Amino acid sequence: AHPLEQLEILEQKVKELTAHGDTDAVIECRIKQLCLHRVLAYLHDFPLQPLIRAQAALAEAYAAGHYFPQAREHLSKARDVTSGGIYDDAQCLRLQADLLAAEGSVNLAEGRLEAAERVLTESARVGREARGELDQQTAHVHLLLGQVAQQRGYHDKSVDHFSAAWEVHEALDGAEAEPTLRARLRVAEAEYAAGRMEEAMGTMRKVVEALKQCREPGSPPLLIESASQLARWLEAEGRDREALEALQTADRTVAENLGPEDPKAVDVKRDVALLHLKLGDHDTALQYLNDVHYLERRLHGSQSANVARTLKALGTVHLVRRTFEEAEQCLLQALRIFETQDHTSNAAIIRDIHSKLATIAGA
Repeated sequence: AHPLEQLEILEQKVKELTAHGDTDAVIECRIKQLCLHRVLAYLHDFPLQPLIRAQAALAEAYAAGHYFPQAREHLSKARDVTSGGIYDDAQCLRLQADLLAAEGSVNLAEGRLEAAERVLTESARVGREARGELDQQTAHVHLLLGQVAQQRGYHDKSVDHFSAAWEVHEALDGAEAEPTLRARLRVAEAEYAAGRMEEAMGTMRKVVEALKQCREPGSPPLLIESASQLARWLEAEGRDREALEALQTADRTVAENLGPEDPKAVDVKRDVALLHLKLGDHDTALQYLNDVHYLERRLHGSQSANVARTLKALGTVHLVRRTFEEAEQCLLQALRIFETQDHTSNAAIIRDIHSKLATIAGA
């Protein structure tokens, strides 16, 4: 494929990999993009600006993966190319805003929050002067500033920044585009952190409903994340039936898009099982826990702590249902696994299992 086509394919892969949180794979894609931009710039006389932005994007990717020396190195190289090869004032201003945003992203990843806020605020100012308010880079800077404010505990301020990013994406990409919904998800999380629970849950419901209609490649993982988060909030408010509906949305999405053996399937099914247990529906809880037990054995091995915890939960459900033989079998299997591991950290769990086994023996 032509280098320009390869760049488009790689950019799409970056979006998908970012949605899955695979930072190392994102770095690999960014390295390939940088190489392609070098070919275009130095062999085919393409402008240098895309090359500089590719170098800055690689610096951000390295920072996201906590490879900070590499991030700083590529940021420095991007500045060197800018100072030595770009002479148009308007182009220099735009690149200055982009490089400040990349530097702010690196500072944020390093935990240097005050420095990140200072640099990103300057990037936003320069970006407004160079491009105006409605620009993808403006949205990116607002998202970074929102993260900085959130980590510093300024939750109302983070709501403002995430809302600004959402409004830009909505104007440029449309109300149901994945970047728009991802920004709105951050708004909901910031509202919840600010103590605006009902407002946050209302925003999150809108995100979940919109994601059900979204057909972009990164939308299923985002829908699972959003529906699961909504379920946790609803459960914390004692609204267990509504929480179960949200989790069932996540469960269906995993089954339809990621497959039953995806690691996310285990987490979602476990949460569904625990909610059914809480609501007194022991038969359905048992069905889900059996699925979780099977999947965890495949993912982690039959002697893992995850499997032991699920066996303990299965034993507890069987005990409540008074199917003592099955309860004893599950609890003994869990006990054997826990006793072969660190006794100190598992002491309370081991005592609880012995207590349940004593109850079975008494019965």
